[in-house]
Amino acid sequence: MQFDFEKGKWFNHKYIQEVPDATLAEMFKPILKENGVNVEDFSDEYITRAVAMVKDRVNFVRDLWDVTRVFFVAPTEYEEKAVKKRWKEDSPAVMTELVEVLRGLEDFSCAAAEPAVLGWITDKGYHMGNVMNAFRLTVVGECKGPHMFDITELIGKEETMKRVLAGVANITK
Repeated sequence: MQFDFEKGKWFNHKYIQEVPDATLAEMFKPILKENGVNVEDFSDEYITRAVAMVKDRVNFVRDLWDVTRVFFVAPTEYEEKAVKKRWKEDSPAVMTELVEVLRGLEDFSCAAAEPAVLGWITDKGYHMGNVMNAFRLTVVGECKGPHMFDITELIGKEETMKRVLAGVANITK
């Protein structure tokens, strides 16, 4: 009898979907530590919410690191292909403006921040895709991952603004 590795991955993926988020977060803590994250810096609720957002994207607990890194470590590098394609000439100025929009938000939840930011983009006549991709690039370091405003809600207002400004300072075409 031969073991079908792909079928095994599929079963494991299904298993991960069934594991309660808090349990999966506990299973993930040693992997966070292996990657230099001080788990004491993050509440159990924070780690659980991060894992819950991405668990449908992984086959193994170890895979969680690649898809949750954004919640624990600010990007220091930006995906070159995404920068070439998504970072426009006006991106630094628009992202600096965006920081002021974010700073003015009382409620930084996804439900409040998303319509405020999207409304600002529309009101200014900016290209939605260009702005949102540049925003994601500064916060995440690449143009993929969970819903942008779910990310910003979890990492918080100060961290989001800090990452956008770091992106403006560090991303060069």
